[in-house]
Amino acid sequence: MTRIPLFIGAPAISLSLAGFAAAQTTATPPGPALTAQDASAIALALQPGTIGEAELDEYDGKPAYDIEVVTEAGQEVEFKIDAATGEVLHTWTDDDPSNDPAPGDAGEASD
Repeated sequence: MTRIPLFIGAPAISLSLAGFAAAQTTATPPGPALTAQDASAIALALQPGTIGEAELDEYDGKPAYDIEVVTEAGQEVEFKIDAATGEVLHTWTDDDPSNDPAPGDAGEASD
């Protein structure tokens, strides 16, 4: 009986695994689905004014934008907007900046 080695599949497997490993090392982690501009547009649709601040932060353990809208009367209205879904997680009128929720804090700020 003659034995024929079956090495035909081995190179194909090693090539596909090498390609898989290369793809894994060059992939970048996903960023937020929304941009600061997207989150600002959501806030402005709810409260007309001028954007005073727009930055990526955290709220209740997930990425969220902190958007500050300054009204025509000079009042600051703050929004926490989920960076993945665009959901408004929290909003408050900022009478006193010293009572803002700390970054990553889901606690209520007093008005």
